Amino acid sequence: MEDGILIGEICRRTGCTPRTIRYYEAEGLLAPVANTPGGRKIYGEEAVSIIYSVQVLKRIGYSIKDIRSILSLSKSENTKDRKLTRKLIKILSSSLSQIQNEIELLTAAQSKIGGLLEITRNCEGCSAPDCAPCGKLKELRTLGLLS
Repeated sequence: MEDGILIGEICRRTGCTPRTIRYYEAEGLLAPVANTPGGRKIYGEEAVSIIYSVQVLKRIGYSIKDIRSILSLSKSENTKDRKLTRKLIKILSSSLSQIQNEIELLTAAQSKIGGLLEITRNCEGCSAPDCAPCGKLKELRTLGLLS
């Protein structure tokens, strides 16, 4: 379509289902720009980027309510005294900080688990009748993997 895109095309581009797009519309995140003579909704090209933004924001833990606020802030033309920009920067900086903390936790967990795999690499070939006296088992218990 020259004036917009139909829901099927948005789904193809974003990987969303029509149900998800309708949900985003019901939640005020997305709006059609027109309807076809047959009643099908036509969305603007910006719908694809909005959906990508929603997907990213949802993935990092924002609620639909928060996403609605962020999208509203990003579209607002009220830029007096840069309050809008400061508010958006504060929200996004907080998200970035949370993501960095999560990356650090995951990196530490990856390192710990990798180390434990290295320590226990030869356990399968061990000829001991019981693992209980093995010091390697204590390392696994510190992760809560064994009781």
